[in-house]
Amino acid sequence: MKLLPIVLGLVSVLAPVGCQAQPQQAPQDADKVLAEVMEQFKKEGIVFDTKAETVSVPATVNSPRDPVEYLLIHKKGKRHEALFVTRSKPSVMNAALLMLGMTPGKNATYEEKKPAPTLEEVQKGVDPLIVTPPSGTPLWMTVRWKGADGKPVEHCVEDLIMDLSTQKEIEGARWVFLGGRMARLYKNDPEVYVADMEGNLVSICYLSPDNHLATMAHDNARDDQNWWMTPLLPPFDTEVEFVFHKKESKLHVEREKRLAKAAAEAKGADGKDEKPKDAGGK
Repeated sequence: MKLLPIVLGLVSVLAPVGCQAQPQQAPQDADKVLAEVMEQFKKEGIVFDTKAETVSVPATVNSPRDPVEYLLIHKKGKRHEALFVTRSKPSVMNAALLMLGMTPGKNATYEEKKPAPTLEEVQKGVDPLIVTPPSGTPLWMTVRWKGADGKPVEHCVEDLIMDLSTQKEIEGARWVFLGGRMARLYKNDPEVYVADMEGNLVSICYLSPDNHLATMAHDNARDDQNWWMTPLLPPFDTEVEFVFHKKESKLHVEREKRLAKAAAEAKGADGKDEKPKDAGGK
C-alpha cells in the first residue's frame, strides 16, 4: 500500500481544517482504509494517540563521534552526528504526523546581502547573509525511558541537547514541522520520499534541502558544530520512546517556569552583589 497518498486523503476527512494545503480525494471507504493505516503504524512500532495528540516511535540512544546535527535519525541516517536512532520508516512517521494535524512549514533560507559588506566589515563581525529561520507548524518532543532503578523517566528533548556556546542545556529553541519531500534520486526514476532513502529526520541545525521531517529554529542553529549531549542523556543503546506532541507538553510548561525562575533568581543575585553607595560614594 502506498501509504502517503492514502493518508493525504484521510487527512481531508479526519484531520483539522487546513492540515494539508492540497488535500487529495478522500478514500471511498475511510473506515476500512483507516484501519489499514493504523495497522501499518503498528507494524512500524508507531503509536498514534488521538486523545493525547501524540505520535510515539521506538528509538535507541546513539553515541555520536562528531558534533550533533540530528536529534533523530532512521537507522540509515548519519549515526556519527545523531542522538537517537529509530527503526520506524520515515514516510510512515510523516503520515502519522500529518494525521495528527501537522502542516508542512518552511525551512530556513539564506540570502546574500546587497550590497555585500566589505571584507573589513566581515572581519569585524558583520554577517554577509540574511538568514530567515524556519517557520510553520510548531511541535514539541519528549523522550521516555526506564531509569537504572526501573522507574520511568521523561525529559524534554531540549534538556538533552547542550549548547556549546553556553555549556548549558539549550534555551530558546523552537521546533518546526517540515514534512520532508518527494523527489527523483535519478533522472527518469519515479519520485521517492527522500527521508526513506537518507534516513535523517529531525535536525538541530539549519540543513538544506528540506528532506527531513522537522528542524530546530534557534539563534545559533546555523552553526552545525555548536551542539552536543547533556549528562541527562541515558547510556548508549538504551531503548527509549521518542514522542512528538502536537501541543505544548506539561513537561515543557514546567521547564519554561523552571528556566524563568532560575533567570529571575540569577538576576536577583547579581543585584545583591552590588551594594548601594552612600552620598559620599563609599
